[in-house]
Amino acid sequence: MDIRAITEEYREAVNKLLKDEWNCPPSVSRGKTIDTTVLPGYVALSGNRITGIITFNIENRECEIVTLNSFEKNKGIGTAFINAVLAVAKEKGCNRLWLIATNDNIGAIRFYQKKGFDLVAAHINAIETSRKIKPSIPVIGMDGIPIKHELEFEISLCKA
Repeated sequence: MDIRAITEEYREAVNKLLKDEWNCPPSVSRGKTIDTTVLPGYVALSGNRITGIITFNIENRECEIVTLNSFEKNKGIGTAFINAVLAVAKEKGCNRLWLIATNDNIGAIRFYQKKGFDLVAAHINAIETSRKIKPSIPVIGMDGIPIKHELEFEISLCKA
């Protein structure tokens, strides 16, 4: 596995995959739209094939993971991405690394907690607001679970 920064060489393929996987742009997080076509991030490569993508946004000394896709499960792609973005967040002096997962995404909820993220907020019925901005968000998600809530996870980078 080869992890590389998203450059112009990969941008078109990344944008197509983000459209296919997330119907991006835009991404919606906490009622705010984010243009994923310009975000920094990384790709995982197996040969010339993209096997994963992560995008992030740094604002106000906070680093948000906006999208994370691993197209080959249990190969360490997600872990490598988290480590890469965590390093950038620390280098840029961010106070926290955070993300939003929807309540239906049980696999992501498990994964992020195993990687050291803490659940810091449950934004109940927040998806109603997000659907006003992005009506393409499905009503029913993974495993037939209604998508209703945003769960906020973080790794605090503040030194105690």
